[in-house]
Amino acid sequence: MKHDDQQDLFSKSPLKKLKKHGVNISIIASMALIVVLCAAIIKVFISIDFRTIFLAAGEDLLKDENGHTNFLIMGTGGAYHDGPDLADTIIVASMDQEKETISMVSIPRDFYIKNEIQDIPDTKINEIYYYAKKHFNNNQKGFEYFKSKVEELSNLKIHYYIKIDFSGFKQIIDTLGGIDVDVPESIYDPFFPKEGTIYYETFSIKAGPQHMDGETALKYARSRKTSSDFDRSQRQQLIIYAAKEKALKLGTIFDKNKINEFLNILKDNIETNLGTREFLTLGAIADRYTKDKIITKLIHDDPTQCGGFLYTPPKEPYNNAFVLIPAGGEKYVHKYFDLITQHPFAFQENLNIQILNGTKNAGVAAETKQILKRYCLNVSRFGNAQSQETPTTTIYYKTIPVPKENSKDKTEYYRPHTIDLLKQLIPQAQESTTIPQKYIELGYDKNSDIIIELGNDYVNSEDYLEDAFYPLYSIIFAQPDTTEQQEQQPPPTEQTNQ
Repeated sequence: MKHDDQQDLFSKSPLKKLKKHGVNISIIASMALIVVLCAAIIKVFISIDFRTIFLAAGEDLLKDENGHTNFLIMGTGGAYHDGPDLADTIIVASMDQEKETISMVSIPRDFYIKNEIQDIPDTKINEIYYYAKKHFNNNQKGFEYFKSKVEELSNLKIHYYIKIDFSGFKQIIDTLGGIDVDVPESIYDPFFPKEGTIYYETFSIKAGPQHMDGETALKYARSRKTSSDFDRSQRQQLIIYAAKEKALKLGTIFDKNKINEFLNILKDNIETNLGTREFLTLGAIADRYTKDKIITKLIHDDPTQCGGFLYTPPKEPYNNAFVLIPAGGEKYVHKYFDLITQHPFAFQENLNIQILNGTKNAGVAAETKQILKRYCLNVSRFGNAQSQETPTTTIYYKTIPVPKENSKDKTEYYRPHTIDLLKQLIPQAQESTTIPQKYIELGYDKNSDIIIELGNDYVNSEDYLEDAFYPLYSIIFAQPDTTEQQEQQPPPTEQTNQ
């Protein structure tokens, strides 16, 4: 569907008010901490180059056809929580050792999954492990089946998995002596689930420097009733690096008893197919993955934002359950995973993009804007080109100065990584560093790093990306809005978690 370029169907739409459900990446902090911790513990006792020791003793990590090592990380409540085998957190992490990047995508718990085994019903993804473990009567086989479903969803080969519970997270933070986090915004959440009950308790924390013990850090990562998924993602990144920084302060783990405590935590609260040799390899390369090389993204149900590929269908066909399914099918989610894992540096650039419709097909600039924003690109403006008879789609761009610390005295420039990503979405596009004079005179080059002039070759091709949400607009808003009632209800006690 294409609509008038001067209107943006979603700009004033109630879609912006859609509830963002259960996309919470609390447990990834524990994974990052474990890897760093392994490195730090060994380093205390070895005076020579520990990286060389680790690599010599370690084992090459498995890789896919793109040279990536892919991990599935699942966080559960654990034995002392209702629904101990339900997934509170599901993350796919893809490590590229050549680029030294890690791309992480969090999958919402309400993502609907179809199953081919009779004893495992079609259900939300956070229940798959529970049913599979029960069907196979085996933890590992249950997780292998769960892993296979995540592979179908992401279209990635998963090599390693890690399951960790809340208790392990809290104990690691406490054993470190807590972590220090500079909280950017205050939180007041009166609906935080009170552990061991069906009731709520209030969790609040003020902005500014805060010292957190394990319980506070877990609540800070999990709080979700009064903030967005994006806020939680940012909070989680703060926790990851606060824990990493604390772990690398070797003074916190010189004590032999503390080392034994760490090892017992890892043993009692983690299930994984990673062996000792793989952990040694991870420990050897852990410090290469600095904050600017870790890309964290989400999949959710706000189509106006990065990662917004899901929507809530009518409940009747899904046993009257609230679920999330991808608009237009899983091919859009597959493309999302592919772009994030293959082009991580493009997302760091965050370049300003302007889209111009050079055809007589109304609405293609606005529609393309929605698609690119959903794939996490920054579209600053859209509208009509100077001509509506443009035969060829062209991406005009400015080269980018290389950071001073990475270049010689003379300023050097590079071709933006974003161009390769765009050409994955618009394969017909040619590229040029010469911005047309007509657009320079209009000042477009001052407000945009990239100008995409859409031509007939792309707009009238099978590759044209139509927005899958347009046909669903009436379906989504035909449903009654019961969000407030749902949020106010206390959580059930049987196989649920927050």
